[in-house]
Amino acid sequence: MGWLPWILLFALALSFFWCLAEITRCLRWARQALLRTDSSARPQSWLIRQLKIDDLFSVIENRALTEEQIKAAAERRIGALLSPLTEAVLVIDAQDRLRLANPAGATLFSLDAKDLGNSIVPLVRSADFIDLIRRVRQEGSASATLLLNRAPLSDVWLKATGARTDPDAFGEGAAIFVLTDVTALKRLQSMERDFVTNVSHDLRTPVTILRGYAETLADDHNTMAPSDRERFIQKIVNSVSRLQGLVEGLLALASLETSRDVTVEAGALHKAIREVSEEFAARSKAAGMQIRLELNAHDATDAADPVQARRLIQNLIENALAHATDATQILIRTVNIPDGVTLSVEDNGPGVAPADLPRLFDRFYRTDKSRRAGGSGLGLSIVRQVAELHGGSAGAESVKPHGLRVFVTLPKPKNQNP
Repeated sequence: MGWLPWILLFALALSFFWCLAEITRCLRWARQALLRTDSSARPQSWLIRQLKIDDLFSVIENRALTEEQIKAAAERRIGALLSPLTEAVLVIDAQDRLRLANPAGATLFSLDAKDLGNSIVPLVRSADFIDLIRRVRQEGSASATLLLNRAPLSDVWLKATGARTDPDAFGEGAAIFVLTDVTALKRLQSMERDFVTNVSHDLRTPVTILRGYAETLADDHNTMAPSDRERFIQKIVNSVSRLQGLVEGLLALASLETSRDVTVEAGALHKAIREVSEEFAARSKAAGMQIRLELNAHDATDAADPVQARRLIQNLIENALAHATDATQILIRTVNIPDGVTLSVEDNGPGVAPADLPRLFDRFYRTDKSRRAGGSGLGLSIVRQVAELHGGSAGAESVKPHGLRVFVTLPKPKNQNP
């Protein structure tokens, strides 16, 4: 009989700790269900049935489900609002997981549906962007200009702006980022810097030569030998010609860039080819080259602006004469295509290196041969501007076994003067 109280006390203590464990388990489940951090099954036990708290658990489950549905609906609404935007938009949660990407953002980063919920770090592959995320979390909002490497695709410059976003939809610590492609602006800024640098250099060189020879003639004209005077005068004439060519090229580019419309006439392109080729006949003969024409017989269907067509042909022939050293002929050919006409100017000179081909039409770009020939680097830029003014395009390709072919495609005009 002496052991009975101890047995009862032990059983009572065991029951107490079991009840406490069950209550703790129920509270833990209720908390996780409300916070949606766990999807385990609802607790079931004798104590729960006796306390009749099944109804309470049902209310907790329904409330948690309703909150999850509200968040999902809010997320869908935000996604629908962001979908039409042309700027890329990303939403990153507090755990650096991608929660939302509009179509522009998915295209920019090559994302698909399975990437949602994954870490943003391997998806964007940009340390600068990850640093921007940290700054937004610390400061509330931030912006930066980022270089995004997208190999094998071309790199892009992005203007990225981020701010904290609605915690009801994406949770505490979530941030939204808007990214605008500013690659074209960066290229224009780079071109502007190159333009200023090259113009300054190319203007300074002939002006310096002019001043030097002119001052020498002024100071020593009476004591100089006649042959030296003639040589100095010829140097001045050459520098003036180079300066004139550079200024005319710059004026032509400025005129083309501000032009919006062209007045096309039927047969103007072929007429310009014949007239300009005739004008360059003596110069090409002196250079040891022959200009050959292979023109499509149906030139009446080919239309272009008469003034711009002459400018186009002049620059194409001048480019071939100036840079196709050791060439013996320049072949000018036109071919009718369904949507317009293709004009090509081909020489049998040494050609250009493959690395130079993509940049031949860049303003002020000159190959090593062009620099030695004293070219301004504007001729083919003018060719491209004339082609684009007509709604066409320009390109270049190497010719086998050697030589260069520059081609221009001009589309059929919608309206033309007969």
